Amino acid sequence: MAHPGWSAGPHRRSLICSHSSTRLEEKAHDMPYQRMRELWDADRPALGGWVVSGSEFALGVFRRAGFDYVGIDCQHSVSSEATAAEWLARTPPGTVPTIVRVSKNDTAYIGRLADAGADGIIVPMVNTPEDAAAAVGAVRYPPGGARSFGPIGVGLPVSDLDALAARVAVFVMIETAEALDNVAAIAAVPGLAGIYVGPADLSIALGMNPMRAFSSDQLIEPFERIRAACEASNIVLGLHTLNASGARQWIERGARMVTLGSDTGMLLSAASNELGAARTVGDETSHSVESSATPYGR
Repeated sequence: MAHPGWSAGPHRRSLICSHSSTRLEEKAHDMPYQRMRELWDADRPALGGWVVSGSEFALGVFRRAGFDYVGIDCQHSVSSEATAAEWLARTPPGTVPTIVRVSKNDTAYIGRLADAGADGIIVPMVNTPEDAAAAVGAVRYPPGGARSFGPIGVGLPVSDLDALAARVAVFVMIETAEALDNVAAIAAVPGLAGIYVGPADLSIALGMNPMRAFSSDQLIEPFERIRAACEASNIVLGLHTLNASGARQWIERGARMVTLGSDTGMLLSAASNELGAARTVGDETSHSVESSATPYGR
């Protein structure tokens, strides 16, 4: 089965999976995450929304809006892994893929979310291939992993360990200078679905202003290094952006899993623009408000 492929301008490629076993790939068929793979195989990006408000209602809004995936943030938000697991356990089968960013690379946290029905896990602060291998192993059962058995999500294939493991995609974040130095080896870890760039932390690590990470071209060179590593290992490249304009720029550079912004950021932008428009009826001066400076609505 074809693994996520992508194309973007001069970087056009058709990628075939070389990491996951054929059996696990087959088991992933018809899972929610498979819908994202189909987009990538068609050279189209998967576009996501991001929940940082701690609101399960916001999760449903993103799903109804037609996003290709929805992310729940347990690292930079008020939500914990326990909260995310509760939301996932209430999610009906066949809905929009839900991906959770955990607060740290922890086997218990990752396993709990996989058991609750997460379609993907994003793991922050991964610096070495060993870190990445531990993240992948957290969704797989022995002897190939360290996950404990205990699925609780609705509609999970509880009688098939391979299918339980294959349905959860693992993405790791490149956010430090050490990780950037090791990016080729990290991308080559078997079973890894992709790399998700953390623009703010990566900027800090490289001596750049994190508040310009989403509004400037300061990360083009490191992004290209990460893109090349992903392409060489046939995995997907993703990242946070703040709005459609920023998303288009990074898609053109090779990103294929692109978060458009957070619930709080989008609410702030939309609310400010509507309020400004209402207060200036008859005034032809533009009063639009740009998206927040970070994905967290501040």
